[in-house]
Amino acid sequence: MPKTTDVCLGGYGWKVMGFAEGLDRSILNKIYNCLTTYLTWHSKMLMIRLDFSLYDSPSHNQDISKSLQHIAKIQKKRYGCIVGYGWVREQNSTDDKCHYHCFILLDGHKVQNSKTTFDLVLQIKNIVIDLNPHVPEHCYYMIRRNELDSFQAALYRLSYLAKNASKQHQPMSAKWFSFSRIKARPINKLTGSGTAN
Repeated sequence: MPKTTDVCLGGYGWKVMGFAEGLDRSILNKIYNCLTTYLTWHSKMLMIRLDFSLYDSPSHNQDISKSLQHIAKIQKKRYGCIVGYGWVREQNSTDDKCHYHCFILLDGHKVQNSKTTFDLVLQIKNIVIDLNPHVPEHCYYMIRRNELDSFQAALYRLSYLAKNASKQHQPMSAKWFSFSRIKARPINKLTGSGTAN
């Protein structure tokens, strides 16, 4: 089990996983920004964790990028909401195969569980033969805006993606993380509101 350490993100103190090799603050910042930006659009957010391993270790990330974009496109059409996601690539020094830790963000008012997401993941497995999905334990979290405990739980879980271990053995040509680019909901100057539901 990793230790717990304290960090400052967005001007607030948070507890995240601590590792001997440390955490990559750029990834941790992107995770935090992804969560907080999504919450400007929806007051409830469902965060789903999933992993993929590969049977090979390509010098690119096309399979994971296209797969998550495909999932996001279908869910955006199905639920009529913004879909956020992110992935990090890891590869151990003793293993020539890479793997990915991922997450997906959905409107918690419209999506109450992870079933539809994992149905789509299984469909992708039949299309992209090289991707082998894995569902980790305690894979989804419901985060409510202004409910710090729910945000803290999700942030702590996702901080695992920012660990430095297993990220030193990447091909030079391959990116080792990517996050969807969601812009914060504009604030209405008349009402002072910048949130949807």
